[in-house]
Amino acid sequence: MASIRFHIAVFSAKCTHLALRLMGRGATTLPGKVAVKVDPKILKKLCSGRDCVTITGTNGKTTTTHMITDIFRNCGYTVVTNVSGANLLSGVTTSMIFGMKEMKKAEKEGKKIICVLETDEAAYGKIACQIMPKVSVVTNLFRDQLDRFGELAHTRELIAKGLDSCEADILLNSDDSLVSELYKGREGRTVFYGLSEESMHYNNVTYPDKSGVLPASSDAEYCTGCKTKYTYTARSFGHLGSFSCSKCGKKRQSPRFFVKYDLSKNPSDEGYELSLCDGGANGDKASAEGVSGLIEKRVKLPIPGMHNFYNSIAAVSACVCMGEKIGDTEGLSFDKCAAALEHVEAAFGRMEKISIGDKKICVLLVKNPVGLDRALSFVAGASDAEGIYMLLNSNIADGKDVSWIWDVDFESKEFPEKVYVSGDRYGDMMLRIVYSGVDRSRIIAKPMEECAELLDQAISDSTPGKCLYILPNYTSMLALRSILVKRYHLKDFWK
Repeated sequence: MASIRFHIAVFSAKCTHLALRLMGRGATTLPGKVAVKVDPKILKKLCSGRDCVTITGTNGKTTTTHMITDIFRNCGYTVVTNVSGANLLSGVTTSMIFGMKEMKKAEKEGKKIICVLETDEAAYGKIACQIMPKVSVVTNLFRDQLDRFGELAHTRELIAKGLDSCEADILLNSDDSLVSELYKGREGRTVFYGLSEESMHYNNVTYPDKSGVLPASSDAEYCTGCKTKYTYTARSFGHLGSFSCSKCGKKRQSPRFFVKYDLSKNPSDEGYELSLCDGGANGDKASAEGVSGLIEKRVKLPIPGMHNFYNSIAAVSACVCMGEKIGDTEGLSFDKCAAALEHVEAAFGRMEKISIGDKKICVLLVKNPVGLDRALSFVAGASDAEGIYMLLNSNIADGKDVSWIWDVDFESKEFPEKVYVSGDRYGDMMLRIVYSGVDRSRIIAKPMEECAELLDQAISDSTPGKCLYILPNYTSMLALRSILVKRYHLKDFWK
């Protein structure tokens, strides 16, 4: 029976939510913050007895969460999730409180319920022990907001603490040397996912200009055990790939779930096809060696971009593993989950294309060097790219230090004809673009106070049928969403 404190906490959250909505505010975190003040154990109580999946890591959390949510719904589940992306304790608590009504209704109707919760990597250590997930996904670890997170080893320790506080089956990215280390001491409950080593190697050799292979990444250049520089036989991007240490023997683990792909075609284009595979105990070696038992499903990539290869296979893997965990291997079979992936739609800021009259815009959130590199590579390869609009802020939520933009390889990227720049640090971004070789006369730059007018101009300058690609960092993306809601009647981010 729920305690009086629990009920007071829920009531307080709902009152706060109502007040914020009446003021036109999002109400995605403060209600949860108030509830936690009243009842510090409220999240644990809300999640008790629930089947929960958590997703954490640096990049891809929101997209992977969105994909997992849509797959479960397409497979007949009622899903409670933090749709707004508010992923700290307060945001997760808010989502669970306002999911109570939906869960009670589903229970009365005899429907199956899953909670899919995106969790901040720095807060995961404190949140996991309250959620007690059955499946936990770790996407990747990249350098991001050093003024908040510190070094990557510290972030990994926080995630490890969370994993040790629960009994979840753990899904790790096999191609990330930092993430894959988390299997040590947790071998019995770890499953790996990644890209096919055969595909990565083939595209490195055959299509090196499209492979996304970068020079040795400073994020994970050396073995964490013996400090020897890793050797790579293949890479996808950043420090992700088939790595090995010549001294201590540490190497990439063969993933059970993996993606086979072909970069002779452009993953930036809609309709790009790839193969999702379940290699069982033999992992991706099952494909290379022709081992029987390999399950392979050809699907259209629902959200374009090579980085979404990882998000797609992580999402399908999480749903299949949850099916195995809760005894629904038929309803959440690999074939059904992979097929459901094709019906996933992009979340705002994650490759979502929005029609504005006969024009289109596409928003790609960028918040660290690898994220921006992937976004620039995507735009360079997009056949409908006519303009690019970049916004750079340096608020606390973004990280105050914007020097990371100089760690991105702008020089090898081909910019669209029309270039627009705004944000509180628009001067820094404009300088970086000019230094990359783009002629200053092609760039229209305005401060954050005039970003709405610049957006109007950029859309007006667009050709029907073409797309304006917008690359904001976090707080500039929220500002952009507000502008789109007011001027172009889009729905608010929490809806």
